[in-house]
Amino acid sequence: MDPAASLPAPLTSLVGRDAEVRLAGRLLAGDDGRLLTLVGAAGSGKTRLAIALAAAAPGPVRFVDVSTMDSRDPAGFVLDALGVARRPDLSGFDTLLEALDAAALPGVPLVLLLDNCEHAAAEVAALAGRLLEVRPLLRVLSTSRQPLGLPAETVLGVHPLDPDTALRLFETRMFERTGRPLPPPHRPAAAAICAALDGLPLAVELAAARAALLSVPEVNRLLADRFRVLADAKAPGPEHHRTLRAALDWSYQLLSPDKQALLRQLAVFQGGWSEAAVSTLPGYRPDLLAALAERSLLTGGPGRGQMLQTIAAYAAARLAEHPAEAAAAQSAHAAFYLGLAERAAAGIRGPEQRDWLRTLTLEQDNLRAALTSLAARPGPGADADLRMAAAMAPFQHFIGGYSLGRLWLAEALARRPDAPPAARLTASSAAATLAMLACDYPAAAALAHQALPLTADDDAAARGPLLTLLGSVERERARYDESRAHLEEARRLYRKAADAWGEGRATQLAGATAWLSGDLDAAADLLAASLTAFRDLADAESAASSLTHLGAVAHYRGDQPTARHHLVDALDRFTELAFPEGVAWAQDMLARVDLADDRLASATERLRESLALHRRVGDRWRTASVLEALAECHRRASDPMHAVALLGAADVVRREIAAPTPTCEQPARTTTETALRATLPNPDYVRAYRSGTRTPVDDLLP
Repeated sequence: MDPAASLPAPLTSLVGRDAEVRLAGRLLAGDDGRLLTLVGAAGSGKTRLAIALAAAAPGPVRFVDVSTMDSRDPAGFVLDALGVARRPDLSGFDTLLEALDAAALPGVPLVLLLDNCEHAAAEVAALAGRLLEVRPLLRVLSTSRQPLGLPAETVLGVHPLDPDTALRLFETRMFERTGRPLPPPHRPAAAAICAALDGLPLAVELAAARAALLSVPEVNRLLADRFRVLADAKAPGPEHHRTLRAALDWSYQLLSPDKQALLRQLAVFQGGWSEAAVSTLPGYRPDLLAALAERSLLTGGPGRGQMLQTIAAYAAARLAEHPAEAAAAQSAHAAFYLGLAERAAAGIRGPEQRDWLRTLTLEQDNLRAALTSLAARPGPGADADLRMAAAMAPFQHFIGGYSLGRLWLAEALARRPDAPPAARLTASSAAATLAMLACDYPAAAALAHQALPLTADDDAAARGPLLTLLGSVERERARYDESRAHLEEARRLYRKAADAWGEGRATQLAGATAWLSGDLDAAADLLAASLTAFRDLADAESAASSLTHLGAVAHYRGDQPTARHHLVDALDRFTELAFPEGVAWAQDMLARVDLADDRLASATERLRESLALHRRVGDRWRTASVLEALAECHRRASDPMHAVALLGAADVVRREIAAPTPTCEQPARTTTETALRATLPNPDYVRAYRSGTRTPVDDLLP
C-alpha cells in the first residue's frame, strides 16, 4: 500500500464543520468509538467530513470507497481498493489483517475509513465486526445513509448546515470559482437558495458553481427545476457526488419497492405529517416509515415527521411518474385534512381551543394543499372544497387571515353553484363573517341577507350566526337600534334551542353594542352574563373578549383601576392564544386608560402596537379609532400639525368604510379637534388636515 495515496486530497476547504470534526475526533479516539458511523441524508457532506476527520487522526489512515462493493467477498474488495495483492496461502480476511498490521504504527490506532456503505451495510458490518474483534487498536470510520447496526457502533448524525453557515459555504465556493466576493445585493437571493436547498452542502456547492456561470438571482429563479440546474459534470468523484439528482437516485434505488412507494406518497404532505395523517396513505406501514427514517430520508421527532425540501421535491417528481398512485395519495391526504378542519371548527370554541389552535397552526400548509386538491375535483354537487373553506374560516378569524379566508370562500362558492344548499349556506355565513371582520359591510350584509331566506325561522344553528353577524355590521355602522334588534332575535333563538355558546356570543355582542352606543349600565349586565357563560364553557378567547368589553365599560364610567385590571387580564389571555385581533383591541383600550391616567408615553406605544396589528389583519374600523386616539397623544405632546394630519387620515378610513366614530368615542374626538382648532390658525389646520387625507398612514407614523 502507498500511504500517501490512502486518503483522497480535498480540492476545497471544509466550511462550517469544525464542531463536528472535534466531536467525531473525540469519539473516534475513545474506547466507545472504535466503530464510528457518520450518518446523514444524501448530499449532507458525510464523505468530506470523514476525510477531514481521518486527516486529523494521529496515526495511519486507509480509505476505501465501497459504493461498488458486492456481497460476495467484502475483504477481497477492500484488498483490491487498497492495492494489496492477494495471497494464495491466506484467506482474503487474513490477508487484509496482515496488510493493516503492516500499515500500522506501534501503539497508534490505524483508521480504516469505509465510505458510502449504505448499499452494503450488512456486509460492511460483518467485516468491520470481525476486524475490530481481533485488532483492539483498529478504528473503523464509516459513512452511510443508515447505521450499520452493530452493537458496538457509535452513530453521529451529519445534519444540514444552519442558514448562516450554508450562506458562508455558498459565498466561499463562489469566491473560489470567481475570485470575487458575493455582491451585497445578491445576498438575499443567495440566502433564499440556501434555505430552499435545506442547507445541504452538496446542493449549496452545486448552486454556487452554477451561480458562478449565471448569476445568483438567476439560479434562485431556476430552482423550481433544481435537479436539472444543480449538476456539475466536471466535478471529481462518483456521480452521486456530482449531481443532486444522482445523489437522491442512489438512495432511492437502494429501497425496496414498498419503501419507494411510501417515499413517493409522502410527497403529498406539506410541512410534515402527524402519525394519524400518514397512516391514511395507501402505502403506509409503520415498519416502512421507520425504515425510511433510518435511511436518513425523513426527519422530525416523536409524533411528527417531515422531509427536507430537496427530498420532498425528489419524491414528488417520482410520484408524478405514477398517476394512479398519486391520485390515491392526494385523495387520502385531502380526506384526512377535511375531517381535521371540520373537527377543529366544531371544537375550537371550548376547552380544547388552545390544542386546536396549535394543531391548525402546525398544519396550515397541509390544509391549504388539501383545499387546492379538493378544488380540482370535478362533478356537479361536489362540495368538499366548500366545506373545507367554511371549516377554515374560524381559524382565519383567529390568525387575522380575513382576506385569504374570504378568497377561499368566494372561489369555492363560485366554483360550486350546484353544491347542496346546506353547504352553500354554511359557506355564505362564513364568508359574511370574514367580510364583516375586514370591514366590507356592504358585502357582509348582502351575503347575510341572501342567506337568511334559506333558513327556517326557528333554526338557531343556521339563522343565529347570520343574525349576530348583521348585529355586528350595524353596530360598526353606528346603527345601534338595528344592531340591538338583530342580536335580541339571535339571543331568543339560541335560548330556545338551549345553545349556551350561541346565546353567550349574542349576549356579548349585544353588550358591545350597548357600550359603544353609550348605554353603559345595560352593557355591564350583558357582558357580565356573557363572561359567566364563556367561563362555564371554557372558551378562553370569548371570555377574554368579554373582559375587554367590560374594561371598556369601566373606562367610560371613569373607573380606570377596574378597567386596567380587566384589560391586562384580557391581554394576557389573547397573547397566550396568539390572537392578533384580541391583542390589538386590548392594547387599544389600555392606551385609553393610560391617557386617562396621563401616561402619555405608554399610551402612545400601546396605540402604535395596536395600529400595526389592526392594519395587519385588515380591521379598518378600529384603525380609524386608533388614529384618532394617536392624534390626542400628539396634541398632548405639543405636536398639533401631526395630530391634525392623523385626524384627516382617520376620516379617510371612515369615509371608505362608511362607519362614523362610535358614540362613546365621539366626546374624545370632539375634545381633541376643538383643542387643536384653538391651537392652530385655521389655514394651518386645513393644510395639516388635507395633508393627512393624502399621505399614506405609514408616512404619518414617526
